[in-house]
Amino acid sequence: MSESPAYRAAKAAHSVDHLFGSRALRMPGTYLGAVAFPHPRVGPWHYWWQAHLLDALVDAATRERLAGHRDRAARLRSRAHHLLRGMAVRSGGRVTNNLFFDDMAWLALALGRLREEDLEATGTCGKDVLSAGSSLMSRLDSGCDSNLGGGTWWNTTRDYKNTAATAPTALALLRTHRVAEARDHLNWLFDTLWDEKRGAFLDGIRLVAAGSGTETTAVDRALYSYNSGPVLGAVLELAELTEDPGGRQLWSDRAAAIVHGAAEQFTEEDPLGSPVLRAHGGGDGGLFMGILARYLGQAAASSLVGPEARNLARELVEETARALWDSRREFDPTEDFSTPGPQRHEGQTVAVFSPEPARHSNEAQRVGAPVELSTQVQAWTVLEAAARLA
Repeated sequence: MSESPAYRAAKAAHSVDHLFGSRALRMPGTYLGAVAFPHPRVGPWHYWWQAHLLDALVDAATRERLAGHRDRAARLRSRAHHLLRGMAVRSGGRVTNNLFFDDMAWLALALGRLREEDLEATGTCGKDVLSAGSSLMSRLDSGCDSNLGGGTWWNTTRDYKNTAATAPTALALLRTHRVAEARDHLNWLFDTLWDEKRGAFLDGIRLVAAGSGTETTAVDRALYSYNSGPVLGAVLELAELTEDPGGRQLWSDRAAAIVHGAAEQFTEEDPLGSPVLRAHGGGDGGLFMGILARYLGQAAASSLVGPEARNLARELVEETARALWDSRREFDPTEDFSTPGPQRHEGQTVAVFSPEPARHSNEAQRVGAPVELSTQVQAWTVLEAAARLA
């Protein structure tokens, strides 16, 4: 049986909800993703994992609405609002209680998309989303200044400006109609951290010492796939807003360069010999591939990107989604999770997706070992990206 991309995305949505869904501090009307399955009694707080979970809920709500499944879409939107409430509760009362500007930028992006989905579906938007979004943008403003030439600080220590914070901040600025500021952020990224030879962004620039009017800096030359993702999204959206043909072409060319760089730096072959996105393990790295896939999907659907880069982006998203689906492990949720068994394709099963598309989940995710939320939200994000392209 060859399941449709929409079916696969829906299976991922159901599985993540069933395996990880919980309340924040057991409070009614809240929702959070447990950091692992089985749920640990005491787990660390991963704010930005929840932000990407919220983004995936918006993906699923949009997919269900466009398919005419209004009740399912409404339940997913409700989940997203409960998740926002859960994040606020778990953060000590406000989602702005956070030291990391990149974390808050990711949530600002997800809330902006939730606002748009609410408006499309109902014509209204909850005050919770508007209030949190406005507060987050104010916090992001406080992380942006002219030190080191521009960009956004990574956290409130203010000794490191990086792609991880600057790129989603630029995208959030674009989506709140602050185009000139967003353009400045993107120009800073290309001037400071773009590695043209490798077609990817260096991680960041650190302030090592300062005083007497001098500054000593060091560039972290590490490459991470998720850094390319939001820059790609911002470049595409800036190109759409640029009326000057020369300027639009510049940003379109930069988008194509990021796509080609991603294919060079962040892929590997799966057992079928197809190119798939390379993962970065578990923990925070368990989200990296999914973030890149989200924005590659945006490039694959954009008429502003040339056909070669557009087709390449589509291939990477679709082949990675296919590999994740083929390497999943499905099981009956009423049975002991730690017991190996054949995959089931009938009835209400749940799926565990491999943290590495090129390896089967039975190999990369040992049967019975705890499954991390990050890797499953990542797989869900990739499958939703493929469903949108279909």
